[in-house]
Amino acid sequence: MTKIVCTIGPSSDSVEMLKKMEKTGMNIARLNFSHGTHQEHETVFNRIRENCPNIAIAIDIAGPKIRIGKFKESVSLEIGEKVTITNDESIISTKNYFSVNYKDLYKEVKIGSPIFINDGLVKLEVLEIDGNLIKCVVRDGGIISTRKGVNVPDSNLTLHVPTKKDIIDIEKACELEADYLFISFVRDVEDIKKIKEIIKSSTSQYIPIIAKIEHIDAVKNIKSIMENCDGLMVARGDLGIEIGPEKVPVLQKQYIQMGMQLGKPVIVATQMLESMTIEPIPTRAEASDVAHAVFDGADAVMLSAETATGIHPVNVIRVMDQIIREAEKSELIFIPKCKAKNIEESIGKAAVDIAQNLSAKAIIALTRTGYSSQMVSKYRLRLPIFASTPEKRTLRRVQLYWGVKPIFHTYETDYDQLVYTCISSLINEGHLKDDDIVVLVGGSYLGIPRKTNTIQVFNTNEVLAGKH
Repeated sequence: MTKIVCTIGPSSDSVEMLKKMEKTGMNIARLNFSHGTHQEHETVFNRIRENCPNIAIAIDIAGPKIRIGKFKESVSLEIGEKVTITNDESIISTKNYFSVNYKDLYKEVKIGSPIFINDGLVKLEVLEIDGNLIKCVVRDGGIISTRKGVNVPDSNLTLHVPTKKDIIDIEKACELEADYLFISFVRDVEDIKKIKEIIKSSTSQYIPIIAKIEHIDAVKNIKSIMENCDGLMVARGDLGIEIGPEKVPVLQKQYIQMGMQLGKPVIVATQMLESMTIEPIPTRAEASDVAHAVFDGADAVMLSAETATGIHPVNVIRVMDQIIREAEKSELIFIPKCKAKNIEESIGKAAVDIAQNLSAKAIIALTRTGYSSQMVSKYRLRLPIFASTPEKRTLRRVQLYWGVKPIFHTYETDYDQLVYTCISSLINEGHLKDDDIVVLVGGSYLGIPRKTNTIQVFNTNEVLAGKH
């Protein structure tokens, strides 16, 4: 029911590995445009499309992420050491003198400001600002290396989405026909509107926007962001630095519940099985973390370094899948009390009620855009929801929706024939049996998107006998 997003990197970008990952449980492949070139990403993108055609591909747009510069090798900073930060990116950084990619950082930090590096593992304190140089002392030591992230939560930085690089990357994502855009460091609804304009000017096909919540401004503006994007990612690494790690679990629950109310997917991300980057088994805390995301009702959980650079990406997916399946056996998954606000939501709610009352074996959504299946998914019914669609793009996109399984059907103008085709194929594939009850939702006007207005209940035997 809960889906798995996997970041693709050097450990997982081969044809053999991608196929194994899909077979083990990967639903969405994430390409992180913070690293690598367009050519490198295009090669991997095409490899996934060719070898895993039903997997959704999400392109992660970096946003105004501050990063340290290039090091020859990793360095270890010790508590009490003095370091200097410059905006000269041409240098090769050293232990005590390194660069950042934000030219105006020296203008926007203050003496006493904390600067965090590498997801908060290293903490610096600003002692002095000397021209464009920021002189600091190490308060919490640790290892840093090329392009590790930088956070300055106490400073009101003027960075906004999209950056110049973001625009170029979004245009490339549109050219590749990505299934989703993950947008980093969204701060308000205006950021979302700007992204939509870039998409509109770059392609005739809309690409759904998943807003990554990792900035304190996004927390303040969450309602308007959620209403205007297509889904959320709870990006707990940077978010935890911005607001404090103790506040993240509550927000995670709140945002997942908001997503269910609106029928929009929510992904939980960052350090879910981090130790498995190098270890063969997770910590007990990590297993609990994944399980609680499932209990909260998240649509998907995400793996980052675990699959991008980890030693055994397939094993990580296997472990995550096992944790998800075990958690889903329990009665602890949050069931939302959602009010239907339109015809489509009312149809979804009614379909769920009918399926429960009749002990149906599945709900089938006949859909062009995936919207019908979204409106059923939001109620977290523990039955398979089959999104039957003639659109390859939709086939991939519904991979992100909780409990939804995509099935492909050819274009049909005869509604009865379409129902027969869907149900007979599900029986042939072992998803349904003779004499099963199924609930079907769709539109009375075939081919018109977002016009779900019909519920039907079928016995599979009657459909196959042509009595429906």
